[in-house]
Amino acid sequence: MASCIVALTLAPPLTPQIPASQPRTFQLAGHIIGSSGKNVVYIALWQADGFLHRPAQQFRINPGAGPVFQFQVPAGRWALSAFEDRNGNGTLDMGLFGPREPSGFWRPFTGHHTPRFDEVASPIDRDTTNADISLK
Repeated sequence: MASCIVALTLAPPLTPQIPASQPRTFQLAGHIIGSSGKNVVYIALWQADGFLHRPAQQFRINPGAGPVFQFQVPAGRWALSAFEDRNGNGTLDMGLFGPREPSGFWRPFTGHHTPRFDEVASPIDRDTTNADISLK
């Protein structure tokens, strides 16, 4: 009987342990407003490092699908952009005075220059489900 008691006291706890090294993530989701629904829409999630060169994550909405997106992100500053790929080449085409295809950021940008991360980023420290992007 004594050996049975020893075995029970050495058994690991039954509750799952979450490693401290895994950061908590938050939902960052929204709708695309102003898309024709006829072309692919690309949504990019940006961090300061790599802004407008290397998105942290990308999401694709196919023609006819609901214009919704969702990312899981750790707390921090994040920017979202989207564009409707009217010619199907997978990139946002630029003209002399800006984008040639409908595009936009979650945090509206109205400058006459290439946006800087701080101009279009927002802090995320909780679930955010209203990160809507208007395409213009």
